[in-house]
Amino acid sequence: MNFEEKLKTKSSIDIWQEYCGFLDLTMDEYMQIQYRLLHEQIELLSNCGLGQRFLKGCIPENADEFRQMVPITTYEDYADILLMKQADMLPAPPVVWLKTTWESGNKPEKWAPYCESMLNSYKRNIISALILSTSTKKGSFNVRSGYKVLYGLAPMPYATGLFPDLIDSEIKMRFLPPLKEARSMSFGKQSKVGFKMGMAQGMDMFFGMSGIIHQISQSFDLSSGTNSFSASTLLHMSPIMVYRILKAKYLSKRDNRPIRPGDLFQLKGFVCVGTDTALYKNDLEKAWGRRPLEVMGGTEPSCMATETWSKDGLAFFPDACFYEFIPEHEMLKNLEDPSYTPRTYLMNELSANENYELVITVLKGGAFVRYRPGDV
Repeated sequence: MNFEEKLKTKSSIDIWQEYCGFLDLTMDEYMQIQYRLLHEQIELLSNCGLGQRFLKGCIPENADEFRQMVPITTYEDYADILLMKQADMLPAPPVVWLKTTWESGNKPEKWAPYCESMLNSYKRNIISALILSTSTKKGSFNVRSGYKVLYGLAPMPYATGLFPDLIDSEIKMRFLPPLKEARSMSFGKQSKVGFKMGMAQGMDMFFGMSGIIHQISQSFDLSSGTNSFSASTLLHMSPIMVYRILKAKYLSKRDNRPIRPGDLFQLKGFVCVGTDTALYKNDLEKAWGRRPLEVMGGTEPSCMATETWSKDGLAFFPDACFYEFIPEHEMLKNLEDPSYTPRTYLMNELSANENYELVITVLKGGAFVRYRPGDV
């Protein structure tokens, strides 16, 4: 039963509990999930060439032994296997390979394998974020099939390129532009065509890179350039969009202010990603009339965290990665002395109002073990 079928047959309370129930976990319950999934991942690692590179023939019995035995790693520790896509060395057979830039490496890009179990977790967590993006309070959400979704995230083989495929397998949305057409376009053209379609048809949801959404918001002007509308152009628009455009122009003239995207679009869900999101969220909320929900992820770990209806901080999904955290003072000591091994802390050992660098072990058959993706 996919998500769309669940919407038809299950209560909203049951659906919320299934996808967002992790938010109610106590810290002890959260850590129990982390330990259990880490134990399963250790078994997979112990039976593959990549895992034995770090385990060296030993099998740690618990998280403490695992952290003592396995060194903290970077992409250089995997490059010879992953850049050559040596599937026989991995903990689980890859279904798809995703890439990102490798800014500090001797190759222009990094590749990361995703097995079936990882994709299932990724899909579930994206649906959780989809639900939360439409939520205004605990247990309340507004997701329906057929929503028009403007999709402004990097395409395959980047990690965000999986978003529409994962969502499409669970619930049918009307992506702008349609997925088949979007895949034949450059990222820039995809964004322009999608936004033009949104202007003509309206949109219910918007997924995008925070910086790109901010650029669209800043350049939004219906009085000149490519965003101006003649009478013939208006004839090809839906009646509701014609009404909103005319009303927005009237209010703009009356109040002597520019037209904002929020004057035309009443988004039910607004999702943004990017390390620069914190810089733009207030401006995006003012422009679109709805505060975006931030999602955190990456090529190596997939989708790791999401905000909730309060949109005031990220909650980590317990089944994406086993999380460790390097305190800022340990990170700085390691920068001064690369031979120094920084100490890590687990989720239940963190202190409020402190900065930490993230260290991840990707679960469910992932390839990365005690890996530093570079996120603080």
